[in-house]
Amino acid sequence: MIQVIHRAFDILEYCSKHPEQVHSLTEIADATKLNHATCANILKTLVARNYIEQMGYKKGYRLGSMAYYLTGNFSSRTSLTKLAKPIMKELCELLNETVIIAIYNKHSHKRIILHTEYTDHELQVRSNKEKNAYDTSTGRLLLAYLNRNDQEMIVNKFGIPSPIIWKEASTRESFFSELEKIKNEGIAYQTALSHIVGISVPIFYDNQVIGSLGIYLPDFRFVGDLKRMVVQKLIDSAHSLSEQLNNAGS
Repeated sequence: MIQVIHRAFDILEYCSKHPEQVHSLTEIADATKLNHATCANILKTLVARNYIEQMGYKKGYRLGSMAYYLTGNFSSRTSLTKLAKPIMKELCELLNETVIIAIYNKHSHKRIILHTEYTDHELQVRSNKEKNAYDTSTGRLLLAYLNRNDQEMIVNKFGIPSPIIWKEASTRESFFSELEKIKNEGIAYQTALSHIVGISVPIFYDNQVIGSLGIYLPDFRFVGDLKRMVVQKLIDSAHSLSEQLNNAGS
């Protein structure tokens, strides 16, 4: 038997008992009967692979996105996805455009898609499940709703966006200005080099943004009455989902 694998599973099983709870290193090490240094090293690997999420320097750990992918279960995110699916399906059928729901992992700096509803257009948009947050409208929106300290940490760790990815935010000053603009407007837009437009709005639970609802479509379709309808119906759907989440949690 490979002992370190058993220890890693012990940590995952412990964190999975209360997946949304943040556990300290001491708590995890004591519960799994591990030396603190050994536990810290295993946690470092699990964080790097996104099986455990570190909440910040000396702020503890909780179950990460990849642990949920193994079973398709996102815990409180399960509730988010479960409630979102019918709303997304209705929105997709109404607009006949691709609809996604996404979260942000600040340690991998990835926008992670929880669920997608695909259009039946011959020309339709498909996006990678995980993608650099700067390079997506959903990622930009989720970044905009982080607190300034977290935004600073992200810039210090991952740098500012390149002009190719996000030219309007390619300096430190303009980056924070763009995030503030997105937060004030409550919506993020992105037009990729591939001429795909992404539009994203926040999903709220208990006055916190926990995800983003987005629509992706070719830019030639994002004009006129359809453009106005896409934006309004997306906002309405996000409001409906936020209301359902808060009612379910109360």
